[in-house]
Formats: sequence, structure tokens, C-alpha cells
Amino acid sequence: MPVTTERITIDSAGIPLSGAVSLPDGPGPHPAVVICHGLPAGPAPQGGDISLAAPTAEGLTYAEIAELCAHRGLAAVIFNFRGTGQSGGNFHPLGWAQDLEAVLSWVWDRAEVDIDRIGVLGSSMGARVALYVAARRPEVAAVLSFAAPARSRWSRSAEEMIRNARDIGIIRDPDFPPSPQRWADEYQEMDVAAAVGRVAPRPLLLMHGDADDVVPPDDALTLQALADPASTQLMMLPGAGHRFRGNVEAVDLAIGWLVQTLRAGTPSGGGV
Repeated sequence: MPVTTERITIDSAGIPLSGAVSLPDGPGPHPAVVICHGLPAGPAPQGGDISLAAPTAEGLTYAEIAELCAHRGLAAVIFNFRGTGQSGGNFHPLGWAQDLEAVLSWVWDRAEVDIDRIGVLGSSMGARVALYVAARRPEVAAVLSFAAPARSRWSRSAEEMIRNARDIGIIRDPDFPPSPQRWADEYQEMDVAAAVGRVAPRPLLLMHGDADDVVPPDDALTLQALADPASTQLMMLPGAGHRFRGNVEAVDLAIGWLVQTLRAGTPSGGGV
């Protein structure tokens, strides 16, 4: 199936977010998925953007994942959260939630998208944001979470956390944040344990690698226990680590679940 990819810029309360949308060929409206990346492991390459990975990194780029989705009949949106890639702003957790809400609003207004069938796929911190926002945004029809942290685990001070964020380039302005403690408190305000139960009755897939050495696999069990059992599925991947894009099997399973759940190829003709 031919795919058309368009570079886009989305406004998030005055902060420009760099992104792209990949569309299947043929008449819409198409089901859609918004893909949310996690925190970068280190500084991005000069001019780095959508893939958030150096050219030599193993695994797929987010642009390649979006194209795979589009080949399977899903309109796929990728974007850089504030503080990453060519997007503006500085990283803070609730700012990322605001960014995803802005992207969802942008997707909602696209004529090519079936507004009844908008899914969100998030990895790591992006999965945490996806769960938090989906609990607040009823237009999200399905959520796929890969390696979402169920809680914050910080042994460092707010100042040390901010210094690390500066080192990897996601806090850029010297006077940001105005209050280090307020910045750190946003992690607690993004209460995923409380949010996950409010995703129901919409389908939720919790994917996690049983060899994840960044977010313990037990976090997936915690989220499963707090979610609605009737609409939630847990998929523990044997031998899989933390990095979604580096696991071709995980990507294939994720796209397959989204296609089946959103029933790609059978547009309903719009929403209410």
C-alpha cells in the first residue's frame, strides 16, 4: 500500500512541535495512531529530529514505524515532545502531557482521520504520558503502552535531575525551570497508577519486556492490577529489554494489535 508522508508543525500553547504524518493511499477517513517517544538516552545528533536516534543506532526509527503503520492502513503521527529534536521548549512532565493533547486536537481536525478510531502508542515516558492523557481525553479509542513506569523512582535531588536533563539537551534555557521542586513535583502529579483505571472501557494493551533493566517488569503487573480486567491485556515479552524501537517483534506485535483493535480498512464514516 503506497504511503504519503508530510512534515508538520503543531502548536502546543505557543511551543512549536516538529512532527510528521504518514497516510495510507486511498480514500479516508483512516483510523489513526499517535506515537509517543520516551526520554532520550543522551544528546541528540546535530539537527536530530523525529527518529531521536543517531544514524548508527540499532533498530527502527519512529519514521520507519510510522510508515509501517501506514502500510497497514493506519494514519500515523510522530512528533518530538518539547525539549527534544527540533521542537521548542524545555522538558517537564506536564508539558509533555500538554503536547500530546495538542497533537490529539490536531489529529481530530484532519479530514483524513476517522475521529472514532484514534489510538495512542507510547514507549517508556511516552507511555506514561499516553496513559495519563488518555484518561482525560475520551476521543482516544485505544492505548498501547510499552514499558510504562507505574511510579516515579528518584534517589536524586531535583537539582541533580535537572542537571541531567540539561546534559542530554532536553532542558535548554538557563533560567528554566523557575522552581526546581515544582518541576520535580510534576512527576507525582502525573499519577499513572490513578489514570490507568480510567482508560476503560477502551482497549488497553500493556507490553513489557521481562528483561527490562530500566523499568522493572513488575510495573506492568502493577498497572494491570489497577486497570479494568475486562478491557486490559498484558503482554510480557520474553527476553525483551527496555528499548521499543530496537525490538522488531515488539513493533510488529504493537502494529498488529493497533490494526486489529482500530479495525484498519473498515472506516465507519466519521464520529459523533
